[in-house]
Amino acid sequence: MNVFGYLEGLAFCSIRPAVALSLVPFAFGDSLGTKLRVPLVLLFAVLPLKVGAPAPLIPAALFEALVGLALGLLLAVVFHVASSAGALLDQQGGYSIAAVYDPNFQQEAALFETLFTQFAALTLFTGPGLQFVCGFFADAWAICPPGTAHVNLTEVFRQISVDHFASAFAEGIRLAMPLIGLMVMVDISLGVMSRHVKRLNPFTTARTVKAMVISFAAMSCVPVFIERLSVIFRQSLILR
Repeated sequence: MNVFGYLEGLAFCSIRPAVALSLVPFAFGDSLGTKLRVPLVLLFAVLPLKVGAPAPLIPAALFEALVGLALGLLLAVVFHVASSAGALLDQQGGYSIAAVYDPNFQQEAALFETLFTQFAALTLFTGPGLQFVCGFFADAWAICPPGTAHVNLTEVFRQISVDHFASAFAEGIRLAMPLIGLMVMVDISLGVMSRHVKRLNPFTTARTVKAMVISFAAMSCVPVFIERLSVIFRQSLILR
């Protein structure tokens, strides 16, 4: 049994998932990221069971890094959809002025943007998202075996920029639209009430009422968000 050959192949095959997972913002290296990424990288690197590394090592490693970059951009679509939906809710609800620094995701984001990003991470690790990601890497190894250079990466990156990133913004708006519609109803209701209650200022009262309504609505809609993010995982992780 060629143990050193399997170890060499495992080290070579870990380039692609390491680059791909480094672009996925479910957590970064300072706290949670290393503990989550290392076992996933090893899991996806074991799938091809490659023995040894290809002869021109440096060009093959660079090509694996480019393939990992393309896969990472596809994987990050779901998280960008979730964060864009949360950013829309923060902007409409007035939470953008309360942005705080999140040490897990290493970004300064408002409340619902951070919450929806964590919903995406929850879908990845507790829902069917991890199964989709495993199938996604298995398809990637089958379409582009380790060490090969027969994939037109120009066409792959064009498809990512035209199809996936363009649809990500539409999916983010669709995910946040029910709660945005609820906040619009709150604004309309307070505007109508202010015509009869002259002392009611809708501009100062709306923020408090929106915070209460959207908080209860978001808590009650968590299963719906998880289900919708699972659908987005399934749609975005299809390799053609």
